[in-house]
Amino acid sequence: GGGTAPSTTAGGTGAAGATAAASKDYKIVIVTNGSSPFWDACDRGLKDAGEKLGVRVELLRNDATEGGQIRRLEQLATQADVKGVGISVLESQASGVAEQMQALRKKGIKVITVDSDGPADAREAFVGTNNLEAGRELGRLAAQLRPEGGQAAAFVGFLGAQNAQERIAGFKEGLGDKISLVDSMEDQVNESKARNNVTAALQNHPQLNILAGIWSYNAPAIADVLTGNGRRKDFTVVAFDAEPNAIVAMEQGLIDVMVVQNPYEMGFQGVTLLHRMIQGDQAGVDELLKGSTVLDTGLRVVVPNAESKLESKYRQPLDAFRTWLTEKGLEGS
Repeated sequence: GGGTAPSTTAGGTGAAGATAAASKDYKIVIVTNGSSPFWDACDRGLKDAGEKLGVRVELLRNDATEGGQIRRLEQLATQADVKGVGISVLESQASGVAEQMQALRKKGIKVITVDSDGPADAREAFVGTNNLEAGRELGRLAAQLRPEGGQAAAFVGFLGAQNAQERIAGFKEGLGDKISLVDSMEDQVNESKARNNVTAALQNHPQLNILAGIWSYNAPAIADVLTGNGRRKDFTVVAFDAEPNAIVAMEQGLIDVMVVQNPYEMGFQGVTLLHRMIQGDQAGVDELLKGSTVLDTGLRVVVPNAESKLESKYRQPLDAFRTWLTEKGLEGS
């Protein structure tokens, strides 16, 4: 699958025609961690970049297992037309995926990480959110909403993923002295387990008053549980990402604030960076990376409306955020 662009018409004259034809001869692939709607926005960015650059692109959705990522990378290694690969690494310390990344690089394939980083020596660069800063911002927002303090629980797919570790560490820091993080629970990207974890946290921690969704589907899971048990008024709900269901939940007053990443840019910039690396365009690579190995795709803090008292330099009311989504043809981010 993937958005395969039509091949260049034969007989392109001059250097420009030759370059366009050459670009079509190879493919850039981004491998996801799981298949949540978060990746739909990345797919759109990927395809827009592919169209702009005249290169074939594909988003390969993984099944939320490390074995799945290893198998997909092994398959890509056998495809002669694959010249660039981006991957959202599921478990940062797992050596199997890193070994496959190294194997691809030995074959001359350019490899970057997208959304969640892996070992620095296994990739050329990371394209995604500054997850430590994003986590801190989520913590600071929760602290603004609960000036009297309290207890927080965080919910995520895999505690071993680099983005999860950085977000939770940042969140804990941002909460400050009055709020303690009493639990961090993982659900292996299983949505019914995600809901069960919320229910269990409420039972295990009677003093809990802040619920934090760390991966994109965690916010809708929290909203579902609080709607089901009629306890929304008892909790501050802060979350990462803005899946379509989370946007609806915020409109319904079920989510207080969302720290939103930019998966569209992860796809667009990921493909652009890999394309420049493949072409040997070092000046173009330097322009994107600015001397580092990280391309930060930025943050938004989405608040329910302009009346919200929350302060953040990344702040944007929900209606303005929706306008941006519509302009990009996106359902969520």
